[in-house]
Amino acid sequence: MLSNNPEFRELLLLHGRDRRLGKLEEESNLLPEDIIRIEQKISIENESIELAVSEWKLLETNNTSLEKEIIEISEKIAKSKTRQLEVKKNEEYQALENEISSLTTIQSEKEDEQIEILVKIDDAQSTASIAQDKIAQKVKDLEHQKADLEVRMLKVKGEMQDLKEEIETSRKEVPEEMLRAYDRVKKVVARPPYLAPLKDQKCSGCHLRVSNDVISTALVEQKLTQCDQCGRIVYVER
Repeated sequence: MLSNNPEFRELLLLHGRDRRLGKLEEESNLLPEDIIRIEQKISIENESIELAVSEWKLLETNNTSLEKEIIEISEKIAKSKTRQLEVKKNEEYQALENEISSLTTIQSEKEDEQIEILVKIDDAQSTASIAQDKIAQKVKDLEHQKADLEVRMLKVKGEMQDLKEEIETSRKEVPEEMLRAYDRVKKVVARPPYLAPLKDQKCSGCHLRVSNDVISTALVEQKLTQCDQCGRIVYVER
């Protein structure tokens, strides 16, 4: 059987190495995209933390601003009350009383607003703390995944280099005529396998029935034969 021919077995070995290299090349092309996707996820998670903390800090800033306004209003009320003690006319006293009443109302509104902000600050602080803990762990896990992919990418490149050297060695072991036929098939056939055993009179590459001539050539004459449907090199296993 052709499959037992030492020269053809060298071609099978070359084919196996070519296929492994193809899979590694495909993985090598996909790995950078996977790393980019993880980097984007890390960026989104970090932005979530920054957003939560930013909201908390903004509320703190607003509270500080309100605190200053309330103090300023309190000082104005105190000054107006002091002036009341100094005025002699009723209309001046009443004007100051109206001013004090207006300022007191504004102060009360500001204090209510501050209470609302303080409640929001507690909620925002709690949310930010939870976000920092949970998201930070998630980011850590993503960074580990990224590191694993980077290690895998280096390993794949090393394996590819080793395989290329093995392929060069294999090509030297295959007879020139057989190698030329194999290279032609690789150019014509869109995807591997390029060598396909016959099973139930069908090419295992395209899964279509081959002609009797192909069966005869592969089985009886034991010559290098191509599938008359897809062009792959077919052979009979024993």
